[in-house]
Order: sequence, then C-alpha cells, then structure tokens
Amino acid sequence: MESALALAQRFGTPLVVYDLEKLDAAVARVLAAAKGYDIEVSYAGKAFLCVAFARYLHERGIGIDVSSLGEFETVRRADIPPEELTLHGCMKSDAEISLAVDGFVGRSVVDGCEELARTIERSSTHRPTPILLRLNTGIAASTHAAIRTAGEASKFGMPPDAEAEAIALLRAANGRVHFLGLHAHLGSQIDERAAFVAHGIALVEAAGRFAAAGFPVEHLVLGGGFVEDPAQALEACIPAMRARARELSIAFPKIGIEPGRAIVAAAGTTLLRIGALKRTARMRIAICDGGLYENPRHALYGVTHPALVLSHAGEATEPTLLCGRSCESDELGTYEFPLSLAAGDTIALLDTGAYTVSMASTYNRFARPAVVALRGNDAVLWMRAESLDETVGRDVRV
Repeated sequence: MESALALAQRFGTPLVVYDLEKLDAAVARVLAAAKGYDIEVSYAGKAFLCVAFARYLHERGIGIDVSSLGEFETVRRADIPPEELTLHGCMKSDAEISLAVDGFVGRSVVDGCEELARTIERSSTHRPTPILLRLNTGIAASTHAAIRTAGEASKFGMPPDAEAEAIALLRAANGRVHFLGLHAHLGSQIDERAAFVAHGIALVEAAGRFAAAGFPVEHLVLGGGFVEDPAQALEACIPAMRARARELSIAFPKIGIEPGRAIVAAAGTTLLRIGALKRTARMRIAICDGGLYENPRHALYGVTHPALVLSHAGEATEPTLLCGRSCESDELGTYEFPLSLAAGDTIALLDTGAYTVSMASTYNRFARPAVVALRGNDAVLWMRAESLDETVGRDVRV
C-alpha cells in the first residue's frame, strides 16, 4: 500500500484519503443490517459526495439523497438513474421542486405544508409527483444541538398539529401527487437505541393516522444518525415498530434508512503538514496547513479527530495544541505529539470521511483540498485540489 507520506508528497496537503477497503467494510455492515429486515438503503449525500463516489454507491445498489441542485448535478454527471434518487431539503427552490415534478428524481421528501402546496400546484394528474411527507416525531435524541433534527426546537419536518392540514392538501390534490409514505430523521451521531425505538414507534403511529384518513403508508423512512453499525438500532427498532403496527391493525410498510456518516466517516483520513511551532507560557502550539476552512467540525460542534504524527513512532511526547492556519483561533484539539515534532512533518487526522470535504470552504481564500481513493497500491484522484483561478474566478472586475 502506498504510504501516507508518499501520498502527501505526490498530491500535496491538505489531502483527504478514502481507504476503499474500509469503505467496502462499512457498506457491507450497513447492507447486512438492512438485509435482515428487507430495508432500503439510500446514502445521505450531504455527508460526502463526488461523481466517482456516487458511481461507487450505485454499483453496490445504494440509492442517494440529494438536497440541492449542486448535489443533484453531481449524481447526474455520475449517470445515476432518477429512480435511485431522493430529493431532500427544508426550503426547496422552485428549481429543486421541479426536479421531482419533472421526473429527474424518484421521489421528493416534502418538508412542510407550504412546500406540499407548491408541489401540488406544479404537478399534474398525467404524471403525479411521488412524495413522502417529512414529520417531526418530537424525539429529541441525545446529541449536539447543531446535529439534532427532531424535537421541539428543530426546523425540520411537520409537527403533529400540521398533519390535518397536510391531509386536507392531499385530498384537494386530486391525484396530482402520489403519496408514498412518511419520513423522519433524528439527527447525527446518535448512540441510544431507545431514541430509535421511540422514533420508529412514533412514525408507525403517524402511519396509522394517515391510513385512517384514507392515505395508507407504503414506505416509512427512519433517516440515519447511526454512529457506525445500524444493526443494534434496527434490532431494537424494527420489532417494536412491527408490534405497534399489529396493535393498530395496519399493514407494515416498507422501511428505509439513510446512513451517511456510518458509511464514510471511518474510511477517511486527512493528511496535513506542520508549518510552524510556537511555545506559550501554557503549552506548545503546532500550526498546520489545514483547519477551519477545510474542516469546520471542531468549531461547529467540538469534534476532535484522532491524530498521528507520521515517522515519529515510539518517541517521547508532550501535550500540543494543534491549530489550523485560518485567521481564527482555529483549534483542532490537544494531542500528545513527539518532542521532536518539527515544521515539515506530516500528520494524519483519522475518521474525517464525513462532513469534512462537504463542509470545506474558501475562508481566507485558501484552496479546498484534493480527495484520493486508495485501494492497495492504487491511488486514484477523485477530486483535485482547487486552483487559485477557481478560488477567485467568480470575482467581477468593476
């Protein structure tokens, strides 16, 4: 396998490397957990998406969720069939709604009654728009507030008191939309089975209410949020959902899940170069060529990735504050780094496969990093580093 140091030298830093063998293993875990309950799997494209990765998912029978025209254009260039695409978004533009109305995606997850009315207005009886209604089940899972997507403070989905309006809109649609079922999503990095059980039961109970109103639910999508392997959550959740469906005397719908982080997080590693070392009265500070602009997750909700210094194994260490080079405090975490750490050394931040590349920005007008896929000795460029011309190319001379 090509060494991390060789990859850093070949492609430059910052560099995000996806280990395809780890990716294969994560996909296999998710598909095995889903297969036992005949669950459909659709990948949450917000976690990480590029043309090559979209094709990778398609080859393994996994659908893709898109939440913007940019994400849709990515999968379009990957030649992903419309029926494998689900459209998301809590404030869809007219152009995004048209993706569903005109058949460019297989179904749209409608996030509110206002959006439902707009979708119905743009649809027609000769080609009804397939939709799921996104509900807010009210289950506030134990995770950071920034990545919690249900509960009383969430902007996502329809609360229970909006269901009557949604049902009235469906009745008045006169066949211009095809109601498939319901969707809800708890958030990210949820490691409590009880939350998934309560979430699933709440969805089944909502399915009972819609069925009683004359709109039987064919599909229930639980969303994602699994830390790594969804098996334990599903093992607790699906039997409880089935039992509640029997109590309500409704047919058990087809279940779907939308993992993102659970598939890509552990497969990604970010390679960075130490550019400067400083000492304060409190501690040593190492400044690298990454930081807030290429991975804002520490600043947003305190995520600290495990770190390794390459080619310094077995040496004595001292606590070192790792910072990026952005014009902010830009702290990435405190680590035990070798005493001999020097400018020019390469470090690896682990588990950066999710919500790093997708959240990267051009803050300070730094260029966003390249992305490489690695299998054995073969390293393939998935995304090249941004050029200076691209970074400033939108500027207009006046």
